[in-house]
Amino acid sequence: MKTVREILVENNLDFRIEKLPTTATLPNGDVIPSPYFNLYNPSTGKIIHSVKDGYEVTQNEEIVTSVVEGMKNYGEVSVQKAYSIGGGKRVALQLGIEGKATVNGDDIKRFVTIIDSNDGTTGLGVGIGDMTMSCKNQFFAFYRDSQVKARHTKSVRAKINNLHVMIGNALSDSLKLVDLYRAFESTSVSRNLADQMVNQVIGFNRVSDLSEKRQNSIDKMDRIYANIHHQMDEKGNNLWGLHSGITRYTTHELSQVKAKQNTGRANQQIERMLMGNAYKMNQTSMNFVKELV
Repeated sequence: MKTVREILVENNLDFRIEKLPTTATLPNGDVIPSPYFNLYNPSTGKIIHSVKDGYEVTQNEEIVTSVVEGMKNYGEVSVQKAYSIGGGKRVALQLGIEGKATVNGDDIKRFVTIIDSNDGTTGLGVGIGDMTMSCKNQFFAFYRDSQVKARHTKSVRAKINNLHVMIGNALSDSLKLVDLYRAFESTSVSRNLADQMVNQVIGFNRVSDLSEKRQNSIDKMDRIYANIHHQMDEKGNNLWGLHSGITRYTTHELSQVKAKQNTGRANQQIERMLMGNAYKMNQTSMNFVKELV
């Protein structure tokens, strides 16, 4: 397995962020300390953001070290995706665990995703997720847990120090998800259940009064139905196919649309899967089908 240093160097994440004090010059020429600090990346020689004194800097190396330590007992670790935007303003690293489980003929691969920022857009977040390899559907189950999401305050240090324990526990728990997925596979359902699913994730469906809905909302609804039926055609009339219809929509349509709307930000799809509407829809779908097992 590659060392943490090798992972960082090969993916251009081998930089540190320094928090530097600033000063203010008064009208009379006096120089006084400013309440703001600059976040500086020595590798690029650029200031990437300004923050107040209470901002706690996190470093790529310390986070990745703790995550890899938590993953080491669960299989060979490989880099799935990595990027840094704006010299460290936003950073993401997705580490896959070699070895797969199988559900309904689909290989399920587990991975851990780290997202951090130094521009105020996000805090530190870690997601434990699954990917259905046949169709690349992504699903994250643990990101919103308070243990794996932290703002850049003094408390973030304790969470980083404990990250390896949390990752190990979460990966152990994630093995139980495979049993749940298999229960989804063995639970047959009518395709009419798609109406209830769509209503759960967007608040209306084809049997609702659509007279006051905008056309783009109706088009979104139709695309969700199309994805559900596509996956149930492939995976069967069961809860696995129903849930996969939502994860297919969020992975291949919702996130891709957002990427096109944000030119040059296509690599940020995993941020949307962990933080945005895609995450919420996946969780709603998961909770819905769990109640039917």
